[in-house]
Amino acid sequence: MARSELLINGKLGEPFYSFADDKQRVTAVGWQAWWLAAAEGAPSWKNRQPVFSDVTLDNRLVQQLATPFGTHVGGLWQQVPSAPGNKYELMVEAQAWSSDDVTPGSQVEAGDVNMQIGVDPTGGLDPESPLVVWSQKHQPLSRWETIHLAADAEADIITIYLKSAPSLPKRQQAVFWRNAFLRPVGRHKRSVNIVGSGDTHISLEPEYPHPGEMVTVVISSTREHERVGLLVRDPNEVITAVTTLGKTLDGERHVWRYEFKTQADGLYEIRFVGDRGARMLSLRLLQVARDVQLVPSDASRLAYKRVYVLLPPTADVNWFIAAAKGGFNGRFTIGFSADDAGIGDLGHKHVLAVNPHHWPDVLTAVWFKQHYPGVEFTPLVANKPEDLEAWLKEWLDDETRL
Repeated sequence: MARSELLINGKLGEPFYSFADDKQRVTAVGWQAWWLAAAEGAPSWKNRQPVFSDVTLDNRLVQQLATPFGTHVGGLWQQVPSAPGNKYELMVEAQAWSSDDVTPGSQVEAGDVNMQIGVDPTGGLDPESPLVVWSQKHQPLSRWETIHLAADAEADIITIYLKSAPSLPKRQQAVFWRNAFLRPVGRHKRSVNIVGSGDTHISLEPEYPHPGEMVTVVISSTREHERVGLLVRDPNEVITAVTTLGKTLDGERHVWRYEFKTQADGLYEIRFVGDRGARMLSLRLLQVARDVQLVPSDASRLAYKRVYVLLPPTADVNWFIAAAKGGFNGRFTIGFSADDAGIGDLGHKHVLAVNPHHWPDVLTAVWFKQHYPGVEFTPLVANKPEDLEAWLKEWLDDETRL
């Protein structure tokens, strides 16, 4: 069953924290601040850095962005797990004060505040990207208004954006956000294992725990992620206490270790995150049960054929989109993990390794033969994403390969 709450701290309320001890960047845990700098030579009032803070409104703490006597273009973002092809609906409550008067919430000579919500279906962190799907602009002056948006995910991670862009400098220039809610629409599938950038993945010991057992979580990545932590949500969506066991360096890989205790039966969500939950770095789902009938870890439910387009660690979202377009008709699996590409007791496994020379250790057929016997390995070199898309379509047209 899909969770009803995908966001961390969707209420945009307590607790709040100061990013890097910056008192001008106090945000709700689970969210990160963003803003666009003023253009060179712009007036001093235009596109200033907002002051992010918590404020009591209607008897509860909510998120505020303020630029008195100025304007801004900015807001908050959070990355969340998704599944390509799923549609997601986002709803957020917004309010703004815009006035030349000092009375809180007055609308004397009010200006447009242009509040929007957005979704980057590829999980990017550039609010100016043309890939971001934005809602219409809203002007919820001195009242709460719910903004709606629906978008289709194109990757295992999507990014949620909150944005305001007041048009005129006002004595009162503040916007408020609360009660963000993200839900899947219609039939919904979940990503059981999300491998993040830098081949960031999660290993668990034991893999099939009983309630009451301790679980050790090992995170491994080729990247040195900063300001990281582990978030574990139990089957009731309650955050579980986690003990940090430290960080080490294993060759060229960075390794973080954590530990938590299971309680109830059910599905646990384990997120490796940065910036107090705003950045999604990797994810695993863990089934905890008292009595389980285990399927061998390398056995699949059906002996189907699988073609796996294996992208190198250097590939960006443009390569992912090209692989998706090129292999769409064949419903190819796309990923960044050589282990995921090789695992599975399937009738036919074919790995199309894109630019294998871009891996720290060049991927070869010998490597797969040693670690995952039975894999058919095809290396391919593409200079740009468009070449990859064309090659996959041409390869797919040759039915004798499938």
